[in-house]
Amino acid sequence: MRYGRMFALLCTGLLSACAQVTQTTSSLSSQKGDWFVFLETGKPTPPDKDAVAAMQKGHLANFGKLFGEKKLSAAGPLTDPTGLKRGIVVVNAPNLETLRGYFKADQYVSDGYMTLNARRAMAQKPLNTVGIDPNQIEEGRIIQISRTAIVLDADTDTNGKAYLQSLVDNQLVGAWYTLADGPVAEVLFARGRDSRRLQEIFARHPWASAMGATVAVWPQWLSKGVVP
Repeated sequence: MRYGRMFALLCTGLLSACAQVTQTTSSLSSQKGDWFVFLETGKPTPPDKDAVAAMQKGHLANFGKLFGEKKLSAAGPLTDPTGLKRGIVVVNAPNLETLRGYFKADQYVSDGYMTLNARRAMAQKPLNTVGIDPNQIEEGRIIQISRTAIVLDADTDTNGKAYLQSLVDNQLVGAWYTLADGPVAEVLFARGRDSRRLQEIFARHPWASAMGATVAVWPQWLSKGVVP
């Protein structure tokens, strides 16, 4: 069983326990301090299966704690063809030091088996934190638009953002985050599994067609209803 699917199934129990908390938490998008975190592969995990199982249990328990403290609004695994990125977490924290402190209890992170690639983010259209079904895992797609090395002129920048907004307005994507820095400029989420259709849609994006930005479309697992 591939990592993403296995992780998603394990998350079901965690999210069930957090259902009441999650369904009564107001959206974090209205607060300052949103961070978009890619969990990335670190050093190899030990061969001791029991030790790894214990780390996995603690990993999920820490997510549950952060949900309960209203610091975490979404988390779930993804499939990166390179194997670098393992999952995403969207949290609210005043600074990077505080964010890192959220994961001190997570041995995967504290011992270096996973690393945190955290970026300040603006939720243009946030993932849902209310009305979700934490007992079901839904496969969708995460779309990443790279940050172009060419400085965007005002018209291209405006047209690019308008294009993404039109995808949100027409419900072709359900959530959209703008990252403050790093190689990824925009992250969007879509329900469904039609990667080819999404590639075709985003190939027409002004930043891709005119400025050479690249678009990656990968499978992503989240609780049902997290992606609007």
